[in-house]
Amino acid sequence: MLHRLLAGAAFALGLGLVRAQASEDDIQTLYERRLPFVVASSLATPELAEQYMSTLRQDGTWPDVNYATGCDAQRANWPAGAHWTRILVLAAVYHGGVNGTEQDVGNSTIRDAVSRSMEYWFANDFGTVANGACLDRGGVNGEACPCGTPGLWNTNWYSNVILVPTLVGRTCLLLRDELTPTELGNCTAITARAYAPFYRNPQPGFVSGANIIDMSSIGISAGLLENNRTGNASRIMDAYQRVHNETVVHDKELVDGIKPDGSFQQHIGIVYDGNYGKDFSNALLELELQAANTPFQANASVRDAFSSHIEGAQWMTFADTKNKTLHWDYTVIGRMVAFAIADDQASANIKMNLSSVQALGDAWNSTRLQRFATDLSKPIKTANAGYLTGNRMFWNSDYMVHRTNKTITTIRMLSNRTKTSECVNTQNPFGFHLSDGAMYQYSTGQEYLDMYATFDWNLVPGTTVDYNATVLNCSTTEKLGVNTYAGGVSAGDVGIAAMQYTNPNTRAFSFKKAWFFFKDNVQHVQVNGISSTASAPVYSVLDQRLHKGPIYLDGEQVTSGNYCDVDSLWHAGTGYVFPESQGTEIRLEAGEKTGNWSKIGTGTQGNVTKDMFSASIIHDQANLGTPMEYSIFPATKSNDEFEDKAETCTPQTVVNDGTASAALDYDARTLGAAFWNVGGGSVRVDKMGLTVYADRPLVLVLKLTGENNRSGSVSIADPTHGSGPARVRLVWSSTGSSTSHPECKRMLGHAGARRRSGHRCNRQTPDETVLEFDLPKGGLAGSGLTQEFKRTAY
Repeated sequence: MLHRLLAGAAFALGLGLVRAQASEDDIQTLYERRLPFVVASSLATPELAEQYMSTLRQDGTWPDVNYATGCDAQRANWPAGAHWTRILVLAAVYHGGVNGTEQDVGNSTIRDAVSRSMEYWFANDFGTVANGACLDRGGVNGEACPCGTPGLWNTNWYSNVILVPTLVGRTCLLLRDELTPTELGNCTAITARAYAPFYRNPQPGFVSGANIIDMSSIGISAGLLENNRTGNASRIMDAYQRVHNETVVHDKELVDGIKPDGSFQQHIGIVYDGNYGKDFSNALLELELQAANTPFQANASVRDAFSSHIEGAQWMTFADTKNKTLHWDYTVIGRMVAFAIADDQASANIKMNLSSVQALGDAWNSTRLQRFATDLSKPIKTANAGYLTGNRMFWNSDYMVHRTNKTITTIRMLSNRTKTSECVNTQNPFGFHLSDGAMYQYSTGQEYLDMYATFDWNLVPGTTVDYNATVLNCSTTEKLGVNTYAGGVSAGDVGIAAMQYTNPNTRAFSFKKAWFFFKDNVQHVQVNGISSTASAPVYSVLDQRLHKGPIYLDGEQVTSGNYCDVDSLWHAGTGYVFPESQGTEIRLEAGEKTGNWSKIGTGTQGNVTKDMFSASIIHDQANLGTPMEYSIFPATKSNDEFEDKAETCTPQTVVNDGTASAALDYDARTLGAAFWNVGGGSVRVDKMGLTVYADRPLVLVLKLTGENNRSGSVSIADPTHGSGPARVRLVWSSTGSSTSHPECKRMLGHAGARRRSGHRCNRQTPDETVLEFDLPKGGLAGSGLTQEFKRTAY
């Protein structure tokens, strides 16, 4: 039934203009289209219905539901909400549309069970107790709903405003035509009450982003029930207008919703595509398919904004190649990393109906929605769900994604435009470091599966950290960043990200770090300028993930321990190379660890034991400012394959100091550079035979093309989100290499080329290319620009 509705709605939405005002027929159409979605959302099965019917007590309660209320109740995932989840299952079976329960449609025994369970809740609803303060101010000192106030309510506004009213509205719609007057009155009261915060002045802080869509959907349910079931066109239209007003691109910093770069933020500065963004999308998909060819449907600007969000979200997915499931990058599910897969939260899978995405894409003729649905429906062969490749910088969210045919790598950075993470309702109390340059590497999609209960939260993959110098608890998790410098630029299949970091809790630890993504799935990382006033050990974390198979260090199998003068490391498909002259010291940990999900949130899975692996560079405490570097080779099947690949042409450090960090892929004639200072700087690249000058803080990718490097392109962005003019000068010397096919061999232990502070003057007049850029502003500040060039002299 739902599949037929999606196809019909897609056809209707494509018909074009609709009437300006809603009629009774429009309201009835909306109601009829909504019902199959409600039935589908119930997740009802014959087995669940039988279980709930057999255990329902005479007073309308279930013995295994925790009805603790008020200040005694669990704040997140309120257990008492399961009461309405069960009612909805029974109502769906009674209404019809649940496979295998056709014989139970209209069953009076089931209807009686629904009535008893609804009556219990309605009799104990907090109603108008405390003048409505229990809705979102329960248990707050000085408010009218203190602890001990009677009624079923939760100190978490979400339970009272969204969780329960959503379930109430759906249940009541399934029973709309036969609700008793008392039932109808309670149904409309609870749903209308949840919509009421829209009318407050000022509105509560939770009226933002995905919450607006959820509350509006409840308002539509209320509107379909009101006026004695005939519908309230004004409320429905108002709710849809609020949905459309929120489905826009929010270009201001620290504002929830869809951002100009296609990411989705919630809770002021946290990228959240895989949790709140996913909920936003699911609600909008349903609402717009239901509104097909009625006055309630979205206009062109709403469609474009939502399509941009979906296009961005596709970059943030990965596939578990063993279990054949789609997931969101752990970076974009925020505090929901605190849940195991079995808890069926955002960590479980992408939790989106691809058929709905396809239907709306067809209806809107949106290639971006269609691509999301068709690509993610393809057979899973690698971690790269949908086979999307390239590099993409989400400049509003300090987030970069690099996708190859086999792998996905993500980086989450921090600036004064974004937040570290959050701890809400005891979930994610140790997540402070989750944006300190967190770097996840997906080759199989199982690298980090269900590991967070046994996770060392001081060793977030990819970060540089003063270990244990920040107290990790719920009160320290959420902080706005300090520095302006965090961003990156993409140039097709390559990219660079860079960040200046200061610990926002202690202000006692700082560093500069750059990540380079080159062709052939080779990466390079540089860190410099580490400063710490604490005595804590400082590590640059290579990875922390599930342990799988042998660990090779300098070609030999090893176990846990500290190792000096390391040249190479390989584990479970990912290899690392360190310059011989660096004298790299590595800390390895591998083995079983036991943890409890309840220690990091409200998960139900309890104790768990995982075989964990972590590898980190140990920085010399007496010389923290010494630059460090390493190269990464993902998706190498064995240590031998890794070593063979590492012997060939791979990234070389050009410079890594307080002025600039730059690396060269000589074979591909590609340079990545981060200029750290306000006035920019210069980088001399002898092997390219040129010097690159920038006049402001920039990240830059230079690609040389053509015979003798006579042409190329420069891609830049300002990680500080500055605007105005930017100038890049390329000055060629007569002494540098300019061959179009250089011979290159890079042995393990390569020391890297170094920028000279001074050099012999070139007696010949060098040729020069000057590129003038006008940097974007507003919500586009920090985004990339590209110019192509041809040398005028050579």
